[in-house]
Amino acid sequence: MHTTSLITVATLLLTSTIVNGYPFSLEKREQPNVPATPDLKLKPLEWGDVNFIHTTDTHGWLEGHLMEESYNGDLGDFYSFVTRMKEKAKKKKKDLFIVDTGDTHDGNGFSDVTNPSGKISQPMLQKIPYDILAIGNHELYVDEITESVYNDFMPSWKGRYLSSNVYFKDINNNKTIPLGDKYAFFKGEFGTRVLAFGFLFDFTGNGDNSVVHTVENEILEPWFTEALTSHTPDIIALTGHTGIRFDEFNVALKAIRKHFPYIPIAVLGGHLHVRDFAIYDGWAAGIASGRYLESIGFFSIKGVKKSTKFIAKHGYNDTNTLPSNLTFHRRYLDQNRKTYIYHSVENKEKKFDTSIGKEMTQNITYWRSELGISQALGCSPQDYYLSSVEPTSNSSIYTLTAQEVLPKTVTDPNRPYPAHIILNSGALRYDIYKGNFTLDNVYQVSPFIDHFYYMAGVPYDAASQVLDRLNGDTNKNNFRRKRSIRNDYEQQLGLTYNIPILPRDANSLTPGYTTTDDLGSNGDDTKHSKIPYFDAKAFVGTDLPKVANATSLIDLVFVDFVESIVKSVVYDLTGKNYTVETTYGNPNITSSTMWVEFAKTHWAGNC
Repeated sequence: MHTTSLITVATLLLTSTIVNGYPFSLEKREQPNVPATPDLKLKPLEWGDVNFIHTTDTHGWLEGHLMEESYNGDLGDFYSFVTRMKEKAKKKKKDLFIVDTGDTHDGNGFSDVTNPSGKISQPMLQKIPYDILAIGNHELYVDEITESVYNDFMPSWKGRYLSSNVYFKDINNNKTIPLGDKYAFFKGEFGTRVLAFGFLFDFTGNGDNSVVHTVENEILEPWFTEALTSHTPDIIALTGHTGIRFDEFNVALKAIRKHFPYIPIAVLGGHLHVRDFAIYDGWAAGIASGRYLESIGFFSIKGVKKSTKFIAKHGYNDTNTLPSNLTFHRRYLDQNRKTYIYHSVENKEKKFDTSIGKEMTQNITYWRSELGISQALGCSPQDYYLSSVEPTSNSSIYTLTAQEVLPKTVTDPNRPYPAHIILNSGALRYDIYKGNFTLDNVYQVSPFIDHFYYMAGVPYDAASQVLDRLNGDTNKNNFRRKRSIRNDYEQQLGLTYNIPILPRDANSLTPGYTTTDDLGSNGDDTKHSKIPYFDAKAFVGTDLPKVANATSLIDLVFVDFVESIVKSVVYDLTGKNYTVETTYGNPNITSSTMWVEFAKTHWAGNC
């Protein structure tokens, strides 16, 4: 999100500072005022022949979760964790690979307030010793972000930033080149030969300077067969910003199995913002590791060394004699210092912090202050939840949006017709907690720059049916997959989504993730109490205005992101192509800045 009112402050601050020079020093080793993590009952991780630490869908949350006790670590803590885990792996003589599968933008002020987005956050991510990275769809919505990824972020990874089916397009000559590397082949410190791919799901919402090929078509290209036939891997890392149960990964797996019927395959996916683990066959399994720097995935595989010996003896394609099945282990780690210290240095806190990790923590604090994202815009009187309560509840963010925020900040009182305002629910991304509501919270709740358009003078009897039609027209409505990951997938797996802060006694569990996957229900490193999950409809809207009769005229207002589907629905109802006006009310009010206006006006003052 880059709106004029928000960019101005950030730009003035950034013009006189240096991203990689940090003139600020603190002794504190965590972000200010974070709630204390309760004592944890953890068990050691099960290491395999090959091991992975996995992040995905971080969306700029490098400071961690400042109001949630289970996820209050920051990127500096994560840096120290992976550094100590690499040291531990070396003592064990095990290969450990660090992987990220995309979506580092859109969702937090720390990444999004700068112009371009990621100016401060991306250089910090470049300090993490990732072995493999894959591009996400949120790197492709806005051309300036895609260009920054191509010019500034991708080159620093020296062949390990993978975009197997994504291309960068020069809009001047219309030529396309891979946005990252198609694949990588490399050897771990203890000899594991890895062939890695990085596929994005079949995404269609990208900007003008990128091209996404379907996975089904991309694997037919000569480079894919060449990658499989010209290398001798011990394991294939099939990574990508794709749900681990999506068809895209299954298509790629099937193609790999034609060349390597039983080679070990580790799938590392994302996009759905869930914890999940899938077993595909006796030699292939995949992990998804949550979102927003809440969850860190640990994925280990036993039997790879035996598999390598078997293949050396029998070859890759001898299906008459099959190797033993592999043993898979996964653990979903809550992102906090206590978890990190337990697993990496056996609870010896004095051995945990690294100088670079401490510097990163200090400078996250510094930049949050410099960018102004931690300053209160107002005071939220209560908690508002995305999915932990019924969408019609007074504690639901959808009720708050439809009944308070949209009518009080978007409605244009100067128009001759009353308004009915519609917003896609995928524009809302996170909870609001009671207390100071900051610019950072604005980006967390609604990071997208969606402008309000309108159709003037639509008859009430037609306009009154639009919201129901939008929520019922599942064939045309693909907006949930583009900008919302709330769907039946989570309920099928028994996954929880948002984590409300609830009163509890010292002996009760912290509310949080309670995950069931293909290996059962023992994957969560920290045991949590399960919280309710309620799905929301694809669209929310303000109450219909009171009018004289069914033929009265009203303004139908909606965000630009859903223009095409609204036009289609209105045409079906009226048989008329209404002109879409591209400026409704205050042009500076968008789906994100409406929260700034609302907080300043209706939640005025600090708590």
